[in-house]
Amino acid sequence: MTEDDFNPATDSMQSTGDAALAEWHRIITERDWERLPDLLRDDVAYHNPAQLEPYRGKEALVGILKLVFSIFEDFEYHRRFTGQEGYVLEFGARVGESQLYGVDLVRFDEAGKMEDLVVMLRPADVVTKLGEEVGRRMAASIPVQE
Repeated sequence: MTEDDFNPATDSMQSTGDAALAEWHRIITERDWERLPDLLRDDVAYHNPAQLEPYRGKEALVGILKLVFSIFEDFEYHRRFTGQEGYVLEFGARVGESQLYGVDLVRFDEAGKMEDLVVMLRPADVVTKLGEEVGRRMAASIPVQE
């Protein structure tokens, strides 16, 4: 490593991000939804596969992840790619009998708080099946007003 290779600002940020990513993996693996807000910025942005505009805020992200992970079976991260802008995490899961693949694009701030999560999924037919199940469960949880 030469002096030109070392950048204290980005190297420090990377180690902060690595620690935050390790905590993210623990939370997801253990489904520790109570600790998730501690890892998130108040204004965290969640970009889901179903819409262009992101959801914002801790409460929205925690609620969505709890719902989606109640549907996923056999969720597992496979590979990780790291860059100066953040992390790409490749994963797989099942929705019923169908296999789903995806990537999480994750960015943490300098304090190790998640500021941005983009989720991309494939194949389209399983994404549609997941969306339908999410919609059913959301509709079932909304009280009917008379």
